[in-house]
Parts: sequence; structure tokens; C-alpha cells
Amino acid sequence: MELLKLIQGCFAMEQTVSSVYSHFMQLFPDEKQFWLDLYQDEIEHSSWLSKASFTGMIDLLPSADLIPASELIDNSVSFAEERRKYIYAHPLTFEDALNTALKLEETMVETFTNQLIANVLSIDNKSLSDRIIMAEKEHISKIEDMMIKKGFLQLS
Repeated sequence: MELLKLIQGCFAMEQTVSSVYSHFMQLFPDEKQFWLDLYQDEIEHSSWLSKASFTGMIDLLPSADLIPASELIDNSVSFAEERRKYIYAHPLTFEDALNTALKLEETMVETFTNQLIANVLSIDNKSLSDRIIMAEKEHISKIEDMMIKKGFLQLS
């Protein structure tokens, strides 16, 4: 897969997910800070992808077996875009929003994007790249914790 297309797919995913979180801030004002934190992280990821694609810093890709196939990237972006369109057109419960967020965060493209950003940043600052990888795990944990807090998810 051409590197630029890979970056563009990851960028599109980050932009779509940030749009979803922005909409959730409006739909659920009592939980605005929760959605704002997720939104800001996605915007930061988009910024890094944009910077990486223009500076040529992306020669530190993970091994080829970890790079998602073009079809997987296209499918993930399509899935995210379809979810975005759906939530803008239909009423959602807070539980629906959390489930959507969790599905988006668990896509291979989201995981790969964070790995890619971490690899790019590891050139200059190892601890920063570690924090980005942890941020992705924290997104999933934060969403799951909110689901538990609201009674939508139970520990087994």
C-alpha cells in the first residue's frame, strides 16, 4: 500500500472519530468533559499525522505484518463515516454513544494510527511515544469505566 494513502486513511479515521466525539459533546452536555477529552486527543492525533506526512518522518513504520491492508483501512473509515452519519440523523442514548465510541476506538486503524504516531515520535522522545500508546489504551479504559459507572457494562 502506498504510504501516503495509508496516512490519509488514518487521518480520515481520526477526523471522523473527532467529529463523532464533538457531536456527543452537544448531545450529552452533562458528560461534555468526558467527550471533550476524547475529542482533543483525536485532534492531536490528526495533527501529528498531518505533520508526519509533510515532513517525511514516516520511514519508521511498524513491520509490514502490522500494517493494515488497504481494504481494512477503507472499511474502517467507511464504518466510522457511516456511524457518524447515523448519529447525526438518529436519536441516541448515552449507552449507544458509549458503545459507538468503544467500537471506533477498537478498530484496527485507530490502533495502528497510534502505533504509527508513536513510532514517528520515538525518534525524538521515547517517553512521548509511550504516552501516545498508553493514551489509546486509556481511551478504551475511559469508555469502559464510564459504561460501568452508568450501569451499561458489568465486570465478569
